[in-house]
Amino acid sequence: MPPLRYFVPNGFTGLSLLLGLASITMSAQGDYRLAAWMILWGVLLDKLDGTAARLMKATSKFGVEFDSFADFVVFGIAPAALVYYRLLATGHFIGWQKSAIMGVSGLYALALAVRLSRFNVTTGSESVFYGLPGTLMGAVVASSYLTWDKYSLSENMLPYFSVFLVIATILMVSTVRLPKMKLTKNKTFNAFLGANVVLSYVCAPLMLLPEYLLGCAVTFTVGGVIYCLMHPEEGSSTSAEAAESTEDSTQERLA
Repeated sequence: MPPLRYFVPNGFTGLSLLLGLASITMSAQGDYRLAAWMILWGVLLDKLDGTAARLMKATSKFGVEFDSFADFVVFGIAPAALVYYRLLATGHFIGWQKSAIMGVSGLYALALAVRLSRFNVTTGSESVFYGLPGTLMGAVVASSYLTWDKYSLSENMLPYFSVFLVIATILMVSTVRLPKMKLTKNKTFNAFLGANVVLSYVCAPLMLLPEYLLGCAVTFTVGGVIYCLMHPEEGSSTSAEAAESTEDSTQERLA
């Protein structure tokens, strides 16, 4: 029997997986708002399992595989199900259009599976992600829908969610670079980052301010990609950083 400390990070991962399954069920039953919030709760748990594993020195190969499986459900199948069932609920799609929506949703989930598999065979020493993380894409889908729902925007905007799935599919398997979120030597940036992390862990559980969560996800994505474009030399770590990053990556999965 493994030491008890391993049950903490894997417990977070297991809860995330259950939330993903529950989100899919909620989408099928028509409770799209709760389904979207469950995806965002999974985002928080995805960060917690890695943090707990590092702090408790409870990294393991099992944790890596378990985490990837949970990520596929929460950030691959659940967002695809949310978009699929919500678009069908409008009643505006018939025949081949339904098949097209199903195909787009399936390709999105497939792209995340490919991305996770590719990520699992890398060294973990890179200082950037190659291809946008599935966690981030799932957060954007969920928070976008919740923002649309909160402000009762036009249903004519809903088909654009399928367009976003196509774009996300391409970006996840692309070589677009995004820096990994970590503390720097800039204390002001660290304080800003920490404040937004804390606010996210307050807003999501209380189901508040989805537009703020969407803004955080979009800002990090756009700002990170621009930063990498302006710093083409970024992408590899020093040997010491590589060793530390490799250990961290065995449990913490932002992909």
